[in-house]
Amino acid sequence: MQHQILYGVEFGRQNKNQLVRSQANVATVSLFNPVNPVVPFTAGGQPTSNNLGIFKTASAYLQDMVTLAPEWKALAGIRYDRFEQENVERRAGVSNVSRTDRNWSPRAGLVYQPNTVQSYYASFSRSFQPSGEGFALTAANAQIAPEITKNKEAGAKYDLFNGRASAGVSIFQLTRTNIKTTDPLTLQLLPLGTQRTKGIELTFNGDLGDGWKTWAGYSYLDAAMISSIGRDDGQAILGKRPTLTPKHAANLWVSKALGGNFGVGGGMNYVDDRFANPGNTVTLPGYVTADAMAYYRHAGIDLTLNLTNLFDRDYIVAGHGSSKNLNLPGSPRSVQLTARYRF
Repeated sequence: MQHQILYGVEFGRQNKNQLVRSQANVATVSLFNPVNPVVPFTAGGQPTSNNLGIFKTASAYLQDMVTLAPEWKALAGIRYDRFEQENVERRAGVSNVSRTDRNWSPRAGLVYQPNTVQSYYASFSRSFQPSGEGFALTAANAQIAPEITKNKEAGAKYDLFNGRASAGVSIFQLTRTNIKTTDPLTLQLLPLGTQRTKGIELTFNGDLGDGWKTWAGYSYLDAAMISSIGRDDGQAILGKRPTLTPKHAANLWVSKALGGNFGVGGGMNYVDDRFANPGNTVTLPGYVTADAMAYYRHAGIDLTLNLTNLFDRDYIVAGHGSSKNLNLPGSPRSVQLTARYRF
């Protein structure tokens, strides 16, 4: 049997010095006629942040992909990580904090290819995310264990029309444990619970002939908090849908090559309703946006004109996270012309 071995080690260190001074309620600024305010500085005032962050990583990994038979391949791998964080405070009366996480991240997969146009697979993986992964280790998160993510997936891929098109389908279950949230009273990070997402994803792309090409995709996500004692906005989080997780999402793009090195394209993107907070009391409405494109390509010259949000649709693309009423609007209609020259 043929083996393909991948192995390696990783060592890293990062020092981050941070000094932040801030003052609230400095001035009121007109939205339509803004004028920079004069910001008073309190001499001798203690900064809101003044520290040295030290981050050390030490990892080793090993992976083997085995050809069991012409139609069967198996993959198995494991990675070990040691992630050390330390926050050295320079402010008087503020204690240093540190944390070291050690974890194993295994993964395994099996592929069956009965012929050159069919492929079936199944896989499993486990990974972790330390509490201070955002390089902001504080007393609020230093005692929280890492978030663990487990993913189980199975799917198939097919080549169609003599290789001019391909289609794929995958079903998966993603489980996240030890998800964190901020206690609004103490501002400490607390374990929120376990989130499970079951889903299916369909994809298709192909050359339809006569200069036509298309790309399409659809996903369905059945997500819920399956274990939690937390509450949000007066609601129990248990059984609620995770924030910013649409049940349905889809996209379609079609392009057409015209004569004289010109081409055009257009497509749509759909995102279903989502919730802005764990208690599911604020809903971000679903939306559909349309984009268009035109290009000219000749030799090494590539000119592309892109129009995004063609109909200037108002929509909310994401939530802020810290508050259910702080949400990010989508970009308005925009036009971008890109010129490239290859030589």
